[in-house]
Amino acid sequence: MKVLSNMEKRPRSSVEPAKVGAASFVIEEDILRHNLSVLKYVKEQTGCKMFQALKTWSTWPLFKITREYLDGTEVSSLNEARLGYDEFNHDVHMYAPAYSEAEFPEILNYCSTVIFNSFAQWEKFKPRVDARVSRTGKKIECGLRINPEYAGKDEHGGLWTPCAPGSRLGIRIDEFKAALAKNPRALDGIGGLHFHIFFDKTFEDLRDALGVIEERFGEYFSRMQWINFGGGQKITDDDYDVEGLIQLVNAFQKRHGVTVHMEPGAAIVKNAGVLVANVLDIVERDDVGFKIAILDMSFNAHMPDFLLSPELDMPVAGAEIVRDAAELKKHAHVYRLTGGTCVSGDQLGHYHAFQEPLKPGDKVIMEDAIQYNLVQCTMFNGVQHPAILLWKNGQLEGVREYTYQDYRARMG
Repeated sequence: MKVLSNMEKRPRSSVEPAKVGAASFVIEEDILRHNLSVLKYVKEQTGCKMFQALKTWSTWPLFKITREYLDGTEVSSLNEARLGYDEFNHDVHMYAPAYSEAEFPEILNYCSTVIFNSFAQWEKFKPRVDARVSRTGKKIECGLRINPEYAGKDEHGGLWTPCAPGSRLGIRIDEFKAALAKNPRALDGIGGLHFHIFFDKTFEDLRDALGVIEERFGEYFSRMQWINFGGGQKITDDDYDVEGLIQLVNAFQKRHGVTVHMEPGAAIVKNAGVLVANVLDIVERDDVGFKIAILDMSFNAHMPDFLLSPELDMPVAGAEIVRDAAELKKHAHVYRLTGGTCVSGDQLGHYHAFQEPLKPGDKVIMEDAIQYNLVQCTMFNGVQHPAILLWKNGQLEGVREYTYQDYRARMG
């Protein structure tokens, strides 16, 4: 059997920043394909199904690449469902915390699987699913999201933890049992259970969590056709235990008689692209121990997760991250990277020490910049939306350019 540990490691970035003009997201096809090949390998060795989570990355002109490796899309809104249906394939799996009555009929047009967040939602919409299937003959599978009340190690204060206390996401075991006690046929028509409890975690985290999940919900798994493990796993990282994952998935499927579904998002584009920005100006202040670099992009508009979670490190090519203000004097060229909007907080909360001083016109290359950033970009303050480019065979190909008309169309 092919052993993944003998495969090549993730390729290093080969983007030539000098070829990039204004601030642009640059996606690297060879790294994207490497990540996808790891996911396809897991799929081939286990028979599990892999779905692309559009909430992480949905640059649809490149779906022609991802659909060579994956089974379909995982979506969370009507617009995502339609995009997956139109541009990937018709195997569209949808989960949302709640469904709109007005949108639900159209959701059924595009989705092959609909996952509900509560028994109340399932009870409300089940007749509509049944009626659609009866009328059209189109098969629509249904599932429920469970909340195993397991957070594991949390480095982000609960912000990204779906099972944190008070979370609205998923059905807890006491709620699950109460629903079945009230109606023993409450699971009729349910083909699978879904959990999503991770953010950027390792195989060991999954292994530990799965023990808790099986302990709490395992008695119901034999009644299902599939169990969705969600996403948030760093499967494509060089140090991820891929062989361990394969063994775990195979054992789980055999133990419960189900097919495992996985929905990687960040793992697809992990380190598969950069944001190349330009230094517009350097500001020096004598009351701080760093200089300020103003860039032709916006952290507020283009990378909001780094403002929501200041503890996240922004890797920058050729620079060392410095967090302790007491350490600033140890470096000769320390900068706070800031955006070009008029918002005072449009800046990273940590610093970067460069090997050489920055000057206007220099390029700053923010690494691992594709996941979650492209899907959250706005044109706040009228700031120019970075172009989307594809780096392929040493050349840049345009995927999308943004103009004044794009900004104007959003405003009215």
